[in-house]
Amino acid sequence: MPKSSVQRTLKGLAIAYLLEALVLYIATGTAIWALFAGNTVSLVTTLALAAFTLGVALWLTSAAKAITKGKRWARTAGIFWQLMQLTIAFGTYDVSVLGALAIALPTGAVLITLFTKDVVAATSQARD
Repeated sequence: MPKSSVQRTLKGLAIAYLLEALVLYIATGTAIWALFAGNTVSLVTTLALAAFTLGVALWLTSAAKAITKGKRWARTAGIFWQLMQLTIAFGTYDVSVLGALAIALPTGAVLITLFTKDVVAATSQARD
C-alpha cells in the first residue's frame, strides 16, 4: 500500500479514536451535570465515573495524535480500548440488540483495521 494510503488509514483511526473520546467527554459532562443537579444516588460512584471517563477520554485523545505519527503504543492503546468496547457491546446485547450492534460494528471495523499489515508495519518502527 502506498505511503499516502497508510497515512489516510492512520488519520481515519485517529478520527475513530477522537469520536470515541468525544462520547467519553460527553459522559464526563453528564456525570458532572448530575452532581450539580443533585441527580446522583452515590456521590462517590458518580465522581469515580467522571474521573474514569475523563481519564480515558484524555488517553484516547493522546492516542489519536500519536497514531498519526506511527507510535507503537497508540495502536496497542486502540486495541485495548476496542476490546473494552466489545465487552460493553456484549453486555448491552441483553438490553438492546441494536445498541449492541451500534457499539460492536464500528468497534470491530477499527479493531480489524488496527491489525492490517500496513498499519502494523507503520506503527512497528522504533520511533517511540
